[in-house]
Formats: sequence, structure tokens, C-alpha cells
Amino acid sequence: MTVSPTWYLSEGDTVEINCTTIDDKGNHSHKLDLQLVWTKLGPGVKNKTVLVRQRASTGISFVLGPVTHEHQGVYTCDDDGSLPEVYVNDWHRLIWVDDASPRASIDVISHNRSQFLNNEQFTLSCQLPDNNAQWKIMRFNQWWGTTTECPNQASSEGRLSCTTTSEYPWSDVLYWCESSSGDRSNALNITTTVGVNVTLESPTHPVLEGEDVMLRCVHRNRTTNTFTSNFRAVFYKNNRRIRIQTEGNITLKAVTKADEGMYTCRHQQEGSSHYSWISIRGINLPKKRPYSLH
Repeated sequence: MTVSPTWYLSEGDTVEINCTTIDDKGNHSHKLDLQLVWTKLGPGVKNKTVLVRQRASTGISFVLGPVTHEHQGVYTCDDDGSLPEVYVNDWHRLIWVDDASPRASIDVISHNRSQFLNNEQFTLSCQLPDNNAQWKIMRFNQWWGTTTECPNQASSEGRLSCTTTSEYPWSDVLYWCESSSGDRSNALNITTTVGVNVTLESPTHPVLEGEDVMLRCVHRNRTTNTFTSNFRAVFYKNNRRIRIQTEGNITLKAVTKADEGMYTCRHQQEGSSHYSWISIRGINLPKKRPYSLH
């Protein structure tokens, strides 16, 4: 299951959701139906809607948009249950439609990245609009398709924090803050990788046009468990090589919308990091008043 170009949207964006079957050794795809199910996102909301049903051999291609906040939620690709003897692993993706001015803000305060290696510990913090205790840090696991509260939450002076450990296996976990009345923060996608010791430091929030963006390739030593970026690193955008650096970091100067995309880096001996999406937001300049002669 893929969501292209990204799961993190603004109102008016359009995405394409694709579902296909793989490794069908029993060749059941010609008689098995796939379905795309939407579960609306919100406190206590569990309503499910089947958006489309299609023969598995054909797959599903579903265009969603222009999106509004009503479209956000969990999108699941699974079978229709007509062949109980055939096991189909469900895939889940959460589509998030960003608020123009969220009342709260969540970020990683222990690291400058949203990629973590297996069993790394990190801390999230949410800046709240007040000292209201009705806020919680929530998380959505795309591997399991479950939404739960982040454990061991602590609040102090308008902040809510949570320290947790990166999850196994290769999983994306979405974190956000949510109030009992439905207000919420921005969302953060935390990625866990196993089998590699390379991560990419990149902005965890959308970047404004015109700003400089630093990307840093980080390697963890398998013996000492220490981190360094002092090595020759290759950087990629959308699977195309963009630069080779001997010191492990690059700076994108005065970014524009064209710089938006999926970034990764590669250590020559240890392999590649996971992908991180860098989002670029335009600057809303005030409209010029028309000039008139008197």
C-alpha cells in the first residue's frame, strides 16, 4: 500500500492511494477482492467506510482530493473475507490534514531527527496552549493499525512530555497531541529501522520557503555504540543522487517548493538511512493594496 506523494497534507491537496497484492504463491488474486477502508480520525470515532472494492489481480488505485479535514483518518487495504483460507496481511496508512494554526505543537526534544535505530530511547514534548490537563500524546502504529496513548506521560508548566523507545520492526509511528474536545497539534512521523546503523538528521516540521536546511548523515558504531557524522556520505532526493560530502552533512540554501521531497543518505560501508520527507511551506505575504491617484 502506498500513499503518493505524502501522508501529510494541507487542505486542497490531492493524493493517490494504491493497493496491490504481492507474493501470491497460491495465485488467488484472480478470485480475491481487495477493499480500501476508511476509518475517520477523531476522539472516540470508529466508523468505517468501504471506499472501493476491486479484484486483487487488478489492484486498487484511488484518488483522494481535493482533501479537507473530513478526509483524514486511517486508510486500510485488506481482503473482503470471501476466502477465509487465504491469509492477507492488512496495510494501514494514516492521512493527516494539517491545521493552519494548530493550538499545540509537538516535537522531538532529545534529538534533531525523526529517524531512530532499533531500541533507541527518545523524548517527545508538546507545548500546550494552557495548563489544561485534558491533553494527551497519542500515537498511531502503521504496522498494526492501532491508535494508543504514549506511555509514561508527564506534564509541567504547559508542557506534556513522553519518553519512549523506538519500536520493531521497520515501522512508522505517528505522534500528535490531542485534547478531549478535539483540538490537536501538528503530527510527527517517527521511523524505526533495523539492520542498519545509519540515520538522517532533518527538520521534523515543515520549512518555510527561503530558509536554509541542514541535513546530517549519522552513523552508529556497532562496537562502541557512539554516533558520528565524520565520514564520506552520499545524499539522495527522490532516489536521485544530489551530492557527495566528506564531512557527512549538506546545507540546502534558500529552499523553494522544488526542494520538497524524500531525502536519504548513504554510508559507503554501512548502507543507507531510511527516507525522510521534507515539506516546504510558502510564505503568506500580505496582499498589496492597489495604488490610486487622487
